[in-house]
This record gives sequence, C-alpha cells and structure tokens, in this order.
Amino acid sequence: MSRKNKRQFGKKPSIYPLPERTVHYSHKTSLQPVPEVGKKYHCFDDGKITFSRHYIVKVDEVLGHMEFKRKYPELFQRYIKEARNCYWLFSRRTDKFIVTYSGENGKIEVFVRTKQGGWFSIGSLFNSGKLDVTGRLWEYLVSNIDNFDYSPEEKEQLIRENTI
Repeated sequence: MSRKNKRQFGKKPSIYPLPERTVHYSHKTSLQPVPEVGKKYHCFDDGKITFSRHYIVKVDEVLGHMEFKRKYPELFQRYIKEARNCYWLFSRRTDKFIVTYSGENGKIEVFVRTKQGGWFSIGSLFNSGKLDVTGRLWEYLVSNIDNFDYSPEEKEQLIRENTI
C-alpha cells in the first residue's frame, strides 16, 4: 500500500464533509456600479422580488465613509450595528453610502454594499430593501409577469406605473 492510500485509509470519515476550497465573493467581478445622484432606481422591500414589494427611490446623496460618518453620526452607528447583526448580508466595509429621502415609508434610507457586491439598505422594520442599480431585477420580474395571476389590463398597468 502506498503512503497516500495509508493516510486515506487511516482517516475517519467526516459526517459533514467540508469543501476543499471555500468560495469567496470577488468584488472585482461582482461589484455593482455606484448609483448616480438624481437618478431613480427600482427597489424591493426586504429583497423580495415581487410587484407587491416594489417601490422606486431617487438617489439624493452618494457619500464616502468619512463624509457619511460626519454628516449622519446616528445613522453611521446604526450601520455599524446592522453590519454586525447581519454579518451574512452586509460587507464589512462599504465604499459608498447611498442616501435617499424618499425611502419605503417616505423617510431617509441608506444603502450600503452587500457581501455579493450589490446594495441593500440598513433598517430593521422599514427601509430595508434591495436596490436594483442595473435594472436586471426589474427586467426579470417583468419577463416573468405571466407567472402571476394578473389580467392583461393589470399587467399593462403594473408595468406602466412602475417604469422609471
């Protein structure tokens, strides 16, 4: 028996085998662009991509780390707390803070980077949504509108009313 076979033979099998290599998100390949000030974007409450969870936000400010910390110290502390509590969602560092005053409930909403390179807002009950910077989520939703139980008139109205 070779050395390699002896080592494998003597090993106890693991009940939960771990992958040989852990996948890390590469921000270089999956980083979504930074939204532009003054533009409107589709947003989805709690990250659930449905028509009932859809709303539109207009970006009012794009701030760097120190600018945001100085201008909104309370929101910065909330960001630190949310990033720790939702470690699986938010990136440990965000390059920009996206601020909108027309959030889900008409109040200020702040979007930060996710681990996957997208944008998600910090908020517990209200103002926690996924920002669709590229428009792909909205296109996906509209392309699958036939899966929903809407009449042709309702489909047309939904698309017309929610188009930016």
